[in-house]
Amino acid sequence: MATEVYSGCKIRQNLSETKYKDFEKCLIELRQHDVGQYSLRAIDLEKNKTEIFDISLKSRNQYQFNSKPQHADIIQSPFGSYYIALNRETRDQFRQVLRTCFECFFLDDEGATAAPTSTKWEQLQRSTSLMDELARQADEVYYRNDDQFDCLICGEATKKGEGILFRQCLHPCCRNCVLQLIKTSEDPMIKCPHDDCSMLLEERELRGVVKDLGFDDKEVDRLLDASVRIVEARNKTVHCITPDCKGFWFVEPEDADALVHCKSCKHWVCLACKAIHEGKTCKEFQEEKLKEQNESNERRDAEHLQALLQNKEIMQCPQCKVLIEKISGCDWIQCSQCKLEICWPTRGPRWGPKGRGDTSGGCQCRVGGKLCVPNCGNCH
Repeated sequence: MATEVYSGCKIRQNLSETKYKDFEKCLIELRQHDVGQYSLRAIDLEKNKTEIFDISLKSRNQYQFNSKPQHADIIQSPFGSYYIALNRETRDQFRQVLRTCFECFFLDDEGATAAPTSTKWEQLQRSTSLMDELARQADEVYYRNDDQFDCLICGEATKKGEGILFRQCLHPCCRNCVLQLIKTSEDPMIKCPHDDCSMLLEERELRGVVKDLGFDDKEVDRLLDASVRIVEARNKTVHCITPDCKGFWFVEPEDADALVHCKSCKHWVCLACKAIHEGKTCKEFQEEKLKEQNESNERRDAEHLQALLQNKEIMQCPQCKVLIEKISGCDWIQCSQCKLEICWPTRGPRWGPKGRGDTSGGCQCRVGGKLCVPNCGNCH
């Protein structure tokens, strides 16, 4: 069994006309079990990779490709429908490989598997071999060609492994021509040079080619800086919130609460929470954030009160421990809570245990003509 292609996504399961179940962070895989035997498997990344479904592909009608790229696809199963909102970064490649699979293997009207034509069979073999090779190069900065080809721009023959396959469209090009595109481009967003292809080249691909050919990547910096200025002016961009990450992406209004995978730092960024909370739902993250904020506020309040006590701007009642502040007036005060008479300079009771007039205890101010403290402000 081999995984042909995969994509991050959000999934909504249609349980009934009015009831849905949402999976916010998922991975969907196109898996090949044998020649002509494929299935789509989805796992929930937020729940220890729990399997959401594993549906065998029997007919083209099982999977509906939405005509609008930003909208969800639909797959039918015996357990109901699943709406699949594919991650923008991997959506096109996933759909391309899945379409190739449907073109080569599908059911005819009698329910028998149609035999693929030789051309389609070659396409499938080519697709399977290519996807296996690209999977081995997943961690490389750019895909290398696994077959010799003639470069579309310069016409020169490019040997195996010496060219580049663009990640977004898998079109080939020789590295020298890519370098010239970087040096001469006036458009900061470099497109694939193949006819009718509008896919953009990724920053890591550009930097990888420049580095492998031994040139300074300042030209890539020039393009990147220019592209950042342009997209920022459109007010539709979001910068990655990972420290020191230069990643950014377009955000349409309908994607304002999306979960985005940053190609630069490889983190999932939640636009709704404006945070990275991998492994947590938005609700769990918000609850944890609120708890931390409350604890921080409590610590700050406690530290502030302690400073006021140390600076003798406030005091605790010796009897009931309520906090007391003296703004003005004489040094005799009375607790509003327990009515204890207090000497502000000594921070203790004004009178002895028998109450008012008992000079056997308390601050004993003016007993024998002596003040409780040299600068007593009149304790009555």
